[in-house]
This record gives sequence, C-alpha cells and structure tokens, in this order.
Amino acid sequence: MSFRLADKRVCIGYEAVAALTAVLLLDRQGRVALCIAAAALHELGHLLMMRLCRVRVRGITLRLFDVRIDADNPRSFRDDLLVTLGGVAVNLSIAAVFIPAGCFFGYANLALGCFNLLPVSSLDGGRLLILLLARRYDARVCGRVLTIVSFLILLPLMTAGFYTLLRTGYNYSLLTVSLYLTAVLFLR
Repeated sequence: MSFRLADKRVCIGYEAVAALTAVLLLDRQGRVALCIAAAALHELGHLLMMRLCRVRVRGITLRLFDVRIDADNPRSFRDDLLVTLGGVAVNLSIAAVFIPAGCFFGYANLALGCFNLLPVSSLDGGRLLILLLARRYDARVCGRVLTIVSFLILLPLMTAGFYTLLRTGYNYSLLTVSLYLTAVLFLR
C-alpha cells in the first residue's frame, strides 16, 4: 500500500499491516502497543533531526521488521551523527521521564534505545560505527569490520534468544529479531 504525505512517498507492506493487526489483537496487556509507540517515536526522532539538519526526506517504507527512511545524505559528519542518534536520543529522553514513575513505557523506550545502539549492521549503532571508522579507513575496511562486529554481537544474542525461548516456552522475540538481523547481515 502506498500513498503520499505532503511531498513524501509512504509505503506500508501488507505483511507489516497483517502482523501489526494480529499482534494488537492478541496483546491483552497493551504492552505491544506501547512498544510500537516507542518504535514510532524512535523514527520520529530521526525525522526530527533530519528536519533540523536540513536533510530532505523522499520517502518512508514500513516493513515487517523495520522502517526505512529514504533521504539525501547529511551534509556533514556532525549532521550524520545527529541524524543517526536522533532516534536513540528520543527513546532515552522518554525513558528518563517515565522510568522514575515505574511506567512500562519508560522501560520499553530504554530497551529500544539501548538495543539500537548495538554495533550491528542494520541498527543505529552499526551506522555509528561506520561513521567513526570512515573517518580513518576506506569503505571496504569499514564494511568488513562492521560485518565481523555485527556477527560477534548477534551470535550471543541468538543464543540468549534461543535460551529464553526454551525457558519460557513462548518468548521468541529476541530470537526472531536476532535471526532477522543475521539474515539481513548476510543477504546484503
């Protein structure tokens, strides 16, 4: 499904709509909706920083496991850094406000912000690692380092996800996310 919002093209995959509908229907405690809100605020943080850094956004695509923002490249290292960390900054700011009240929404934002800082290829931390490495090394070396670091992070995450699934019998979220990130890493 595709439409235009202002001058931006917005695409939403049917698999994302189906999964979102199913999850929201099955979510008895409302926690998944809060996690989705945290993810939406994360992406809005990136968009806000793009706006502040005058980075033109051409389109947004919502897929099953991620959101892709199609935009021009930031003009400077500083702008690229701000755009990269914009989502995490929003999540950690919200966490700082809601965690003292013991609110689940604060913990969801903290978890999402910290998870996105992991130096894994599809996450903000992976982009941050590339930005820092690119100041000294060529793109080929940066790509190799990111692939190795990503794998070294994802392997224990998959193990922890598998262990969590075996212990609980139903919690497969960490395993699913780590398998997805591993697949993306090796399919690129």
